[in-house]
Order: sequence, then structure tokens, then C-alpha cells
Amino acid sequence: MGKPKSVAELLSYRVLRLSNTLALHSSRYYREQFGLTLPEWRTMSIIASRSTTTARDVSRVLATDKGWVGISVESLWQHGYLTRSPDKRDGRRTLLSLTVKGKEMHDAILSAARRRQRRLLATLPGDAADTLIASLDRLQAEADLMLEELSAQKK
Repeated sequence: MGKPKSVAELLSYRVLRLSNTLALHSSRYYREQFGLTLPEWRTMSIIASRSTTTARDVSRVLATDKGWVGISVESLWQHGYLTRSPDKRDGRRTLLSLTVKGKEMHDAILSAARRRQRRLLATLPGDAADTLIASLDRLQAEADLMLEELSAQKK
């Protein structure tokens, strides 16, 4: 691989462009097909993966703003997709869980997301999909390390 001649040839640009394109597709599709925003879906998916969690934990896992998660939680609750209950061990915390309706919605959207992933990965030859996934994992680990190094320099 040669030296990038422009920003459009940088890995970070290409990954960001792909991510933004897929997010735009998801945002439109989930709103049209399921009546949910992308932030609501992302919040729902983290709650589903943990059975019971808090908005703070969702925010941490998604590496996003707590206010954004709070708005999504409120909307999901109003639509009957999740329950909120006080944590018996720590009254300051509110526990979030999906309702049966929420689990059904989650499963329907996850099925659509899996179809999209199969379609995307089918464009790759041979075992390139497995190589891509493994490469993304290695790149993420290195990016996490780079971020940790920056944080350590501030201390």
C-alpha cells in the first residue's frame, strides 16, 4: 500500500465514510420499517445484550453522550419497549430491561441487521470476510491503545 495522496485515501476517512453510509441507511430503514431511530436501536441492542443494565453503562459501552442515551431510554420507555426500576442495592441507579414487546422489536431489527451484514460480506471474495473481521478487531485494539496512550500523557 502506497503513501496516501489525499485525505480520501486515509484508512480513517474510508472507515468513517463506510460507517456514515451504513448509519444513514440504518437510520432511514429502522425509522421506516420499525418506527425507531438509530440511537434508540443502539440503546435497545445494548440493553438486550445485558438483560439488565443502566443508562450510564449503555453510554459507556457505546462511547457516547449520556444525554443522548437518556433521550433514547425515555422514548423506548414511552413506547413500551423497556422497563425502568430502582436498583435495590443502590437507590441512585435505575435498572433498564426490555419488555416482551421490546424483545420482539429487538429480534426483528436484529434479523434485518443480520440480512444487511450478509449482503455486505457476500461482496467479498473467498475468506476475505473472515480476514476483514479479524483485521477490524486488530485495528480497534490498536486504536484503543492509542487512545489510552493519549489519556496517560494527560496525567
